[in-house]
Amino acid sequence: MKQTGKGFVIDEERLTSFVLRLIREESPSGKERGVAQLVAAELERLGFQVEVDELGNVTGTIEAGGGPCILIDSHMDTVGVTDPAAWSYSPEGQRVDGRIYGRGAMDMKGPLAASVYGAAAAKDLLRRGKIVVSATVAEEFVEGPALARVAKRVNPAFVVICEATSLKLARGQRGRAEIRVEVFGRPAHSSRPELGVNAAQAMADIVRELRDLEPPPRHAIGGGILVLTDIISRPYPGLSVVPDYCVATFDRRTLPGETEEDVLDPVRRVIEQALSGSEAEAKATIAEDDFESYTGERVRAPNFAPAWYFDDDAEVVRRASAGLERAGITSELTHYAFCTNGSGTAGRLGIPTIGFGPGEEELAHRVDEYIEVDQLRAAACGYAALAQQLTE
Repeated sequence: MKQTGKGFVIDEERLTSFVLRLIREESPSGKERGVAQLVAAELERLGFQVEVDELGNVTGTIEAGGGPCILIDSHMDTVGVTDPAAWSYSPEGQRVDGRIYGRGAMDMKGPLAASVYGAAAAKDLLRRGKIVVSATVAEEFVEGPALARVAKRVNPAFVVICEATSLKLARGQRGRAEIRVEVFGRPAHSSRPELGVNAAQAMADIVRELRDLEPPPRHAIGGGILVLTDIISRPYPGLSVVPDYCVATFDRRTLPGETEEDVLDPVRRVIEQALSGSEAEAKATIAEDDFESYTGERVRAPNFAPAWYFDDDAEVVRRASAGLERAGITSELTHYAFCTNGSGTAGRLGIPTIGFGPGEEELAHRVDEYIEVDQLRAAACGYAALAQQLTE
């Protein structure tokens, strides 16, 4: 049955069928080929001009000529399912009453499908400009680089990130930096620890001091927290050996305007203080992501995703709010609690960006992930309205 929302016609049956097909095709980061093929085929069927770049990002374009470009993005990759038996419904996709369950239902194959159908619904109503729908790779590895590559090619005036917002309008997010702290000691037999320099023990001193590191002042989108996520020493296991090396990883949530050096400098000062009088040496750096796309393209990028934020009266926020109102969606303003591909467009490239998507963000990466069919349909109408409003 076709559903109408403020002038936009959405084929709900085809939309939900597409979501289920996307969910059934597993797509861990670096293995999105099957989903990319499904997306490309659906875009072609709906009349988009389709391209696949060297990374494997899929784009579908609709042009009406002479006007701004709006880029609407979703990522194709998902996290894995560790225990299918823990799910009440199939993680491979199952519609139950008014919900679609499955891995990726809301993060973010549901929003991806809604963006495709929403843009298609706007096609015949577009008076000027260009709509580009992107399905990007490896966001679960690193937020931003894949979408930034698309944005540099299509040069959008505005970007819409389709991550879940419960149909609210997100105008910012904290960023994320992965900080790698390495300590270098000297090995010795553990029966004579005075002959060595214990890297793990020095790391314990650093970790203790970093717990008291004063975070930057709070912003409207939250605080700049620092969280220890792992520690490992060498050799492991340490059989009667004083470890000569230890590495720890910290997740630092960043605020708008913070740079890599802003994040690293306070950590480096704490390290220097913690190791005062010690023979151990240490360094702190931003970790580097190094992975291979499903196309075989190698990607190296610092694991630093900048924060971004637009005020309520920013043009992109005002116009997006008006577009959603046109679709009958009350545009309550919010921000993302997590990091998104907007770090690439707004954070690095400075392109006006907002977030809008169906689904509850608290369901990301959880057992029994689902999306409401009503929200899928409403989101598709919202994307159509945003495309029309932001290209005028």
